[in-house]
Amino acid sequence: MKKVFALFAACILFIGLSAQNVDQNVISSAGGYDVSADNSISLSWTLGELVVTTVSSSGGDLILTQGFQQSKLIVEGIDINPDLGVEVKIYPNPASEILNIRFSEPLNGETLLFLSGPDGRLVFNKTMKPGVLVDEIYMQKYPSGTYFLRIQNGNKMNIYKVIKL
Repeated sequence: MKKVFALFAACILFIGLSAQNVDQNVISSAGGYDVSADNSISLSWTLGELVVTTVSSSGGDLILTQGFQQSKLIVEGIDINPDLGVEVKIYPNPASEILNIRFSEPLNGETLLFLSGPDGRLVFNKTMKPGVLVDEIYMQKYPSGTYFLRIQNGNKMNIYKVIKL
């Protein structure tokens, strides 16, 4: 009796599994299709696919990535605290070689400078001595992109967006 029951349960399970049908569907927010003038190349694209596949040739010189693509995304909050107590001028912005930092009056205590790169990593830091009004950061060694300069004095700080050309 147990063998008959087990066989019956297996048949029901098999029938239930074989009834499953998976259709190829694309879930996306936009897309398109185009063919070259001589019909030798066709391109179909979608925006917002949920699957990513990458295929490369044996030599590695040809790479095809299909599906949802998004570069590494790092979100960094910007906290602007106008209570630093002095006016800060950062110029030129965008900068290519030197980024100048000028304070309207000296700050008390040490002032810390932190420059975060386009990928969110700290690329430069410096401690300014008390009483310094002008400082500079040499930007020529950094790649182009958006940087964030954090100026901190005690528990007060400002963050500035800097563009490197």
